[in-house]
Amino acid sequence: MNNAKPNHVLTITPQTEEMKNQPQAPAIASVRDHISGARHLTDHEQFEQALIKALQEWEATFNATRDPIMLVDNEFKIVQANYAASRFFGKPFNLILGNSVHSLLYGSDTPPDNCPLKMSACTKKHEDAEIYIPEKDIWVSVSADPVGDDDETPFFVHIIRDITYRKKSEETLARLNHDLHQTVQELKKSNQELRNFAHVIAHDLKSPLRGIGTLAGRLIQKYDARLDDEGKDQLRLLIIRVKRMGDFIDGILRYSEIGHFIEERQDVDVNALLSEIIGESAVPENFEIIIPSNLPVVRCERLRLKQVFQNLLSNALKYIDKPKGRIEIGFTQDKDFWQFSVSDNGCGIKEQYYEKIFEIFQTLAPRDKTENTGIGLTIVKKIVETYGGKVWLNSTLGQGSTFYFTLPKRETKNGYAKTNIAC
Repeated sequence: MNNAKPNHVLTITPQTEEMKNQPQAPAIASVRDHISGARHLTDHEQFEQALIKALQEWEATFNATRDPIMLVDNEFKIVQANYAASRFFGKPFNLILGNSVHSLLYGSDTPPDNCPLKMSACTKKHEDAEIYIPEKDIWVSVSADPVGDDDETPFFVHIIRDITYRKKSEETLARLNHDLHQTVQELKKSNQELRNFAHVIAHDLKSPLRGIGTLAGRLIQKYDARLDDEGKDQLRLLIIRVKRMGDFIDGILRYSEIGHFIEERQDVDVNALLSEIIGESAVPENFEIIIPSNLPVVRCERLRLKQVFQNLLSNALKYIDKPKGRIEIGFTQDKDFWQFSVSDNGCGIKEQYYEKIFEIFQTLAPRDKTENTGIGLTIVKKIVETYGGKVWLNSTLGQGSTFYFTLPKRETKNGYAKTNIAC
């Protein structure tokens, strides 16, 4: 008695043009519909026609798939393939069927170690890998699934997908990220060198400035009787300009440190902070400063918040042109931000200068008329924006200006977490 198992044979009828134009549907539904519509045929004929129809629909779907799909025997030879496989290899079916996958795909008689077919033959389960093929200069995603019972695996479903575009995009992205990382490191090094340079230059400049100021003061004291009024005025002007140059240098250093010098966060009572600033500012008697009693306690870098309020108050004090000056602090909040405001009844600012005044060294009045370095509002803008907030103003000529700024209530990726500030 012959117990040999029959050879596995897969036969698919070639599609005709009429078959290709037939509407596609699931194979099981096609079988059911075909049987119900052919009651006059014998059961054998009904099932035979339904099976043919199902196979034709399966073949149409098989060939409509864009990825190459092959049925490979246990010797890794192709026994069936779809149209996409023919296009992928650039060969007609008669040159594909019967050939080994390795000769067509890898250009060799033996599969590489990471070949999914080779691994699936050992593990009897799904295997996949991404493989670069130097001969074709392409990347492919390859998978293999065994078809058969546990004792025997007569076939494998082998699917190939060209992923060259994705891999090259990943390589380009990795290269750009590497270049960006190098650029960032170089910028960090350059910024550190510039900060060191700024401190050295500031020290070297301030030393002779202090000497000039001291000498001018001594000249006024020692030769007061010999100097006429014009000479005294010139020496006083020299002292004023020396002080202004020192303020310039200090302002530049403060500006360069924003975002680099990190202070420990703490709970800051804004009411107490403003009282401290006003006490240090020597506010003239003809000025009224109104502070609401409900200002919040903010967790932040105290020095930075102090710099913001200090510069806004100083700016307001300089540009009030009325006998009675009035400065008012305002405060609102929403779910994400604190919003503060500093209003004055000064001379006001033309709308065309709203942006200019935040630029470094820009002033609206000659420096000989106001002690202004043109750095204060620039520092305010940089601190606020570094922390993820924004600063702006509204103004009416002859009536005054209101400067607004916001600070996030919580850490954000855009600034607060990086600069170690949170409110």
